[in-house]
Amino acid sequence: MADQGLTLVQKQAQRIAMEQQRLLGQMLEKNDAEMNEFIDNKVNEIQALEKKSDEGDGTDNPNESQANERGALNDERKREGDAGADDDENTEQWYRYMANNRSRDEDFIEPIVVSEKTLQDSLHDQLGELELDEVQQVIAQAIVGNIADDGYLRRSIAEIADDVTFNDGYAVDAQQVEQMLQTVQTLDPPGIAARDIRECLLLQLRRKRQDDDVELAIKMVEDHFDDMVARRFDVISRKLGVSQQHVEDVFNTQIRRGLNAKPGNAFPSRAEMSIQVTPDFDVELDEDNDRLTVTLRNNIPALQISESYELMNERYKSGTTLSVKESKDKKRIVDAYQRASMFIEVLKQRQETLFNTMSAIVQCQRDYFMSGNERDLKPLGQQQIADMIGKDVTVVSRAISNKYVQMPWGVKTLKSFFSEDINGASRHEVYDDLKKLIENEDKKHPLSDDALCEQLKAMGYRLERRTVAKYREALKIPSSTIRRKMK
Repeated sequence: MADQGLTLVQKQAQRIAMEQQRLLGQMLEKNDAEMNEFIDNKVNEIQALEKKSDEGDGTDNPNESQANERGALNDERKREGDAGADDDENTEQWYRYMANNRSRDEDFIEPIVVSEKTLQDSLHDQLGELELDEVQQVIAQAIVGNIADDGYLRRSIAEIADDVTFNDGYAVDAQQVEQMLQTVQTLDPPGIAARDIRECLLLQLRRKRQDDDVELAIKMVEDHFDDMVARRFDVISRKLGVSQQHVEDVFNTQIRRGLNAKPGNAFPSRAEMSIQVTPDFDVELDEDNDRLTVTLRNNIPALQISESYELMNERYKSGTTLSVKESKDKKRIVDAYQRASMFIEVLKQRQETLFNTMSAIVQCQRDYFMSGNERDLKPLGQQQIADMIGKDVTVVSRAISNKYVQMPWGVKTLKSFFSEDINGASRHEVYDDLKKLIENEDKKHPLSDDALCEQLKAMGYRLERRTVAKYREALKIPSSTIRRKMK
């Protein structure tokens, strides 16, 4: 019996831990405006949870002035004011400190959101119309959450399965995710959630009314994709036993003009939806002592457990004889108290994780934060930050999603501090050199992508032509043909 009791306790502890991880994952992905709405919903849902009133919030308490979420960064990061944060008795007080890290009359600008729907909004609406069970719905939502604005799925099936298992608390495997991906790929617009351009084209072709030309187009994409991309129509013609002219006609009508290589572009991007953004962090530079200070803004309300639930929970714990009504209410009261306590604790973990992530980014990109020069940005991967803060890389990915930092020289997304290593340089340095090459080119004879590629190689960057073209497009610089016409 003792073993059974121990097993039950272990299972309950695992369930609670998984629920905390799932809740933390949800919170990390949200910005302040989304968190406010999320908190409102939870306060309505959990009876023991309530917002702390402004009256008597103790803003003149000297302990609170020491406990703000503010850190100084020099050669090492310093943390102030989180002592005792892990003490259960201090959970509510710790969070109150966090929320009061601002003056009461300080003004904050909330993001202004236009009424159009993003691709993700449209997909979420369509999922709501399908008859999916709870696990299927969670998997589908995870897939949609990893679809980029251009419509492509940017995370592997195995990684999404891990996300759902460890962050959402549902043990799923890659096969289940693959099955739900096929369902998501039936949503509109056609071609959505493809993992590469070949799959994107096939998804669209298979949803067309099938005739001989469409069937030929499917064969070209499915079996002769490389030849088709290289426009080797004579090779395709010989392999399929149809005329070269017919192959070219089908390519032009059914594929080149009949399909959309970026199906998500029909929707406004998530970045475009926000006319204004509210920064989540401030990084300030004290030039006199060469010091950087990181501040996590707190525009979300302080929470606490209601006094009545506190008193009732204490009464149940004390062993006092209960009335019949109290005995009936005990499970409901204790459950609400535990849920409220967990929500406040996870909210604390969210704030700590966000602050630690931003602090680690500033440590890695210190030169940039000191100068404001993008050439000082170093190659940086999310795994590097994950190792620094002792978290999984998926936690970092969620923490930097849709988050902004205010600096003396402007506002920047947290994702923009990450880039791959290109021969020891960051993408930002390549961007800068690419812009300079185009700015200094002969305006009557603009440099083609091939020419730009060769000049960048001469500067030490080993890049492919398609990569150079991708970087040029990211900088919103037109092709050499269009640049020539513009002169």
